[in-house]
Amino acid sequence: MLVQIRTSQAVGRLVIDLPRTMRATPGSGADVILRDGDRLIVPKFQQEVTVIGEVQTATSHLYRPELGREDYIALSGGVTRRADRDHTYVVRADGSVVANEGGRWFSRTATDIHPGDTIVVPLDTERLPALPFWQAVTSIIYNLAISAAAVNSF
Repeated sequence: MLVQIRTSQAVGRLVIDLPRTMRATPGSGADVILRDGDRLIVPKFQQEVTVIGEVQTATSHLYRPELGREDYIALSGGVTRRADRDHTYVVRADGSVVANEGGRWFSRTATDIHPGDTIVVPLDTERLPALPFWQAVTSIIYNLAISAAAVNSF
């Protein structure tokens, strides 16, 4: 993952509300100033929803308006054990991001899904696998036992 992060290049995207920008008067707050080399890309209509990250099968599904975020994740086989469900987010076709809001009890998990959205289930980087955890615990207990034995031998 570190190699991937180090070799990635910044995208430099700017998400704009195109209809509002087109109506804006030059120089106003909604006006977007383009510089040499800038490109304005308007994505084509997409009919799929993509699910990536810590799911059983990262794939795209045909958009169905009756399905929500959790439904599309289920269609991809559900999440893996390493998934961070609380930080799942949606990248819209226009580049904007909709993140989980609130805690577990009051979260708004019914994020509307639109054609062209990408649902990202991230890796839970804080979760410590069981084996290293128990190795650390037993190492601490062992060191305490050795220390206690050394103190008692005097």
